[in-house]
Amino acid sequence: MNIQKRIVEKKIEKRAYINGRYVDAIDKEIIQKTSSIDGSDLSGIASCKKEDVDIAVQAAKEAFESGIWSKTTHAHRKEVLLHLAALMEKNRETLALLDTYETGRAYKNYYEDSIPKAIEALRYFAESIDKYYDVSIPSDTTEFGIIKKVPLGVVGLITPWNDPMVVSAWKYGPALAMGNSVILKPAEQSSLSAIFLAGLTKEAGIPDGVFNVVPGYGETAGKALALHKDVRGIFFTGSSEVGKKIMTYAGESNMKKVGLECGGKGPYIVTESCKNVKESAKVLSDNMFYNQGQICSAPSRVIVSENKYDEFMKALKVECERYVPGDPFDDENNVGCVVSREQYNKIKKYIEEGVSSGADVYQATGEKKHHKDACCIKPTIISDIDATSKLAREEIFGPVVVVLKAKSTEDAISIANDSNYGLAGAIWTDDLNEAFYVANRVEVGLLHINSYGNDDNRSPFGGVKESGLGKDKSMYAFDEYSDLKSIWVHIKK
Repeated sequence: MNIQKRIVEKKIEKRAYINGRYVDAIDKEIIQKTSSIDGSDLSGIASCKKEDVDIAVQAAKEAFESGIWSKTTHAHRKEVLLHLAALMEKNRETLALLDTYETGRAYKNYYEDSIPKAIEALRYFAESIDKYYDVSIPSDTTEFGIIKKVPLGVVGLITPWNDPMVVSAWKYGPALAMGNSVILKPAEQSSLSAIFLAGLTKEAGIPDGVFNVVPGYGETAGKALALHKDVRGIFFTGSSEVGKKIMTYAGESNMKKVGLECGGKGPYIVTESCKNVKESAKVLSDNMFYNQGQICSAPSRVIVSENKYDEFMKALKVECERYVPGDPFDDENNVGCVVSREQYNKIKKYIEEGVSSGADVYQATGEKKHHKDACCIKPTIISDIDATSKLAREEIFGPVVVVLKAKSTEDAISIANDSNYGLAGAIWTDDLNEAFYVANRVEVGLLHINSYGNDDNRSPFGGVKESGLGKDKSMYAFDEYSDLKSIWVHIKK
């Protein structure tokens, strides 16, 4: 399959989508960037700013207040969203091609894993909306109450580049199902699939103004969206540093509702009671290296019992060879490039720091064909470092895992919790009591026992501490995109 040729043959839409039509940014500015696959120029996507955001918000507000979407039935919104999911299925190849072209992630991974997960998530929310009930307070002879769940209004969604379609579906799915109007600001590194999706929303029957896409830089379009006083909720996935700015912008404007899914440094604990160390190493590799480690919930901080350490390290070095990166346009490859030269340099700097500090740094030895300018980094294992070191505490967001030793289960818990982050983690053990003891003690939003990454749309996803607040996925996601409204009724005798 000549994937590059198929992309060139497609007419790629690069304009913003506002009030039901594609438009250039008002000042005609575009996003400037190059491909991490071969260094080619990828510039041309509209770079929206405050003026463009203002127009999009006004269109979304008018659509919401008209009731053209917000006041329709659950059954109608469900039908339209299921139609959108079917159109995404029909255009699955195009969505995968666009994301590969922009981010350098392997086409095979997008086509077989990421895009299907986005479609599945949208279908989950569409099917769930008519099961999200209001509540009544039991009456006495003269009074009773109703607790309604009402849409917020205009909501802003700021999504990341590492998994564009999945994370956006986690947000626009429940937001639209609740009846909100949406303005999606995709990451400047990965905007094409969101722009293409906008056209599918119109075909599916979502009214003009209800779904808008404003590509642009975070410090311009993203900031304008977070500061806008007619935006009633802002929902973000990205770094903890930017998440803190989003909270500030919300406070400086209208105290809008905020949802944040931010950084992670996932603790992956392997205790002395774990009998299948090889399996724990395999599962770690599967979830750590498949997207060049560019995963917010990546289990990047491994904490292994001293008595299992040598066995685990031997197994991990074997398993990481399955994730040597190659040409992302080769549909036999399951790993491609990191997203940009900037990200590549950042990751390499961490690895170099490991070498210069005297840590034990191991890289996979395999080789795969890719362009000479490709931003590919082999799976890297850093060990023999202190748990308080920079490498063990900071989110690297690349195919780099640090392995630490623990003297006991209590020591492992202490190391796990000594972190600013708390997104996801795991415990590998064959002692049931130990499993639940650790699960209850480790400070994360999602804890896996003898597994990782195999939760589904029914399970809420979100972290604690500097990993954010609020939840994506599950029925709890509807709470994020709605407000509670109490109605109290007095019955006349």
